[in-house]
Amino acid sequence: MRKIAPDERQMMRKIHVKKLIHLVRTQGFLSLTIQDIAHTMNLSRATLYNYFSSKEDIIMELTNLCIDYINEAGQTITNEELSYPLRLQKVFEQAVFSAVYASDIYLHDLKKSCLHLYEKKRQSRKEQLSIIHTFYQNGMKAEVFNELNASILIIQDETVLGKLVNTSFLMEEDLSLKQALFDYYVAKKTQVLTPAYLQNTEDEDVHAMVESVLNKLTAI
Repeated sequence: MRKIAPDERQMMRKIHVKKLIHLVRTQGFLSLTIQDIAHTMNLSRATLYNYFSSKEDIIMELTNLCIDYINEAGQTITNEELSYPLRLQKVFEQAVFSAVYASDIYLHDLKKSCLHLYEKKRQSRKEQLSIIHTFYQNGMKAEVFNELNASILIIQDETVLGKLVNTSFLMEEDLSLKQALFDYYVAKKTQVLTPAYLQNTEDEDVHAMVESVLNKLTAI
């Protein structure tokens, strides 16, 4: 078998762990065997070991993938050259990704078996929440956002989006994920933005923004 260049190997590691996201989010990973993981990745066990040294190595790559995205989104949220309504979209996008890729069962398994990764994930989440909390407070001071409790807004996103990315809930309510995200974002911006700024966003293409989020969910 040909030798894999370091850059190619890293790229393929990311591609392969992305295939695990739905399984780990819904079932956790403690009960998964290497054979289960290889099957989900559509790889043989031998090929899997060309990219990963162990099951923990796989979970580490998956966890770092999620953390890297959150950190990247945080940089946009703190970019004061961008408008508050535009950054509000990024907060929404980040919250969607957190709901999809940080399920309770995944975090439970991470804490139980990979405490150092759990602590790294927890610290990343703590920093993320601090950035969002400051963003909301600054938006209120700038009179772009209505005077609301920033902590409640964050909890609201966690609760609602956690429900919306649940396939069984969508089926019960006869909703597509795209429509559910669209409806929630419209409700969110109506709640958060003051009337003057809300009026200025009436012509924005929310469908396109939600479509972009869904495309990133597929690509990550």
